[in-house]
Amino acid sequence: MSAAKGFVIILVVLGVVVIAVAGAAAAAVVGQAPMCPNQGGAARSENEIGDTLEKSSAVTVTDSEATTIAQKYVKGKVQDARVCFTQGLGHASGSITLGPVSPTFYASTGVDLSGTTPKTTNLNVKVGALPNMPFISDQVGKIVADLINENLDNIQLKRKYSAQFSAGSVTVTAP
Repeated sequence: MSAAKGFVIILVVLGVVVIAVAGAAAAAVVGQAPMCPNQGGAARSENEIGDTLEKSSAVTVTDSEATTIAQKYVKGKVQDARVCFTQGLGHASGSITLGPVSPTFYASTGVDLSGTTPKTTNLNVKVGALPNMPFISDQVGKIVADLINENLDNIQLKRKYSAQFSAGSVTVTAP
């Protein structure tokens, strides 16, 4: 049971990363996208995070932990993957290879954990190192939105949670 709970938390954090990876071409801008500052560090296992949530009904995950965990799951897909948190939002940054180019990305989102599946709120993706082509961005944006919704629909929450994002960490609580 605790491993499953821990995995839910990791999936929420990874949801932000999935959004970033999938959304890398959703909104093209000239130049480099912003980057989360933390490169990772010591992290608890998903089981430890789940056990903490189960025992105390709350768990806090830092930028460093989230970055380290996310890097495990997106290795080979995202270069220099990083996760960071600010007041009200989670962010993911890095770069991906799309044919001959490697655009950087910075995705920002909130998360709603009150339903049977997680939902993003206030999703904003910035992409760098690509030309600004609105028609292509709009088409890719629709594909990305569909992909995000499909991925989040695959995560089943067994109970309601809430996520409180603050500078440097996110706290997930269970009622």
